[in-house]
This record gives sequence, structure tokens and C-alpha cells, in this order.
Amino acid sequence: MSVVINISKTYYKPIQTYSKLFASGASEKENLAYLVGGCFISFVAEWPAQARLAFTNQQPVDELMGAILLSNLFLLPLIFYLISMIVYFFAKIFRSDILGLEVRLIIFWAYFAATPILLLVGLVEGFLGKNFQYFIISGIWLSVFLAFIYSGFKGRSR
Repeated sequence: MSVVINISKTYYKPIQTYSKLFASGASEKENLAYLVGGCFISFVAEWPAQARLAFTNQQPVDELMGAILLSNLFLLPLIFYLISMIVYFFAKIFRSDILGLEVRLIIFWAYFAATPILLLVGLVEGFLGKNFQYFIISGIWLSVFLAFIYSGFKGRSR
């Protein structure tokens, strides 16, 4: 199925969406594509905030964007692989039979599916700055991300 359709289905039927993702067969290529897609969208989500910061500090926006590009497209995937490794080790401590490939699918898809809210976080930060509204939307994004991870483990157990 289409990635956009799967993302929209993840918001209202997350367990069934994860079950379909597992039934279609998880592969490392798809996992990496989900992760890089999510990292690229998070890079795009940073644009309004970086433009605001460049305007207020009177500095070129390309310098800020270079740093954000480095962090989002090179360092963030490494961080997500580390997170998935830690979750995998915790799953093994609790005697789960889940594979590392499936853990990466759960975490990477949760991040990729939650990126539309991350775009909203970037818009709020760009237009309003880091204020109360920003932290509310960021909290909503974090709760959706964690709910998707939980739903992924529930969908895996089906």
C-alpha cells in the first residue's frame, strides 16, 4: 500500500496497520527508508524555526541549515539505531521472541508516522517561538510517538 495511506491508517487503526506491515514482511531496506524519510521530514520541519533564528540573530540561514542537515540526516539515524538496540535488549531481558528487524520496524515506522505532527511542531516553533503552545504540541507529538511504539508491540503480538 501507499505510505501516505499507511500513515493515515496508523492514526486511527495503529495495531491493524502494524499487523499489515509485519504480514507484508519487514526488510532492512524498508526500515531504513522509513527512518531516512522521517529524518528528512524532521529536517524540513526545522526550516521555519531556523529562518526565525537567522532573522533575529542577523546571521545567514545556510549555516544553520547545514548544522541541522548534519544532525538530522547523519546523527539522528545513528541515535534511532541505538534506541532500537536498547529496546531490543530490554525485550530480550523480558524473554520476548521479537527480532531486531521487527523492533527497528516498530520504532522507525512510529517516527515516520508521527512526522506530520512534527511538521506542526516546526511551524509553531517558527511562528510563535518556544512558548507554551510549542511545548503542548511537542508533548502531543511525543505521546503519539510513544503510542505508536506501544501499538507496534501490540500489533507484533497478534
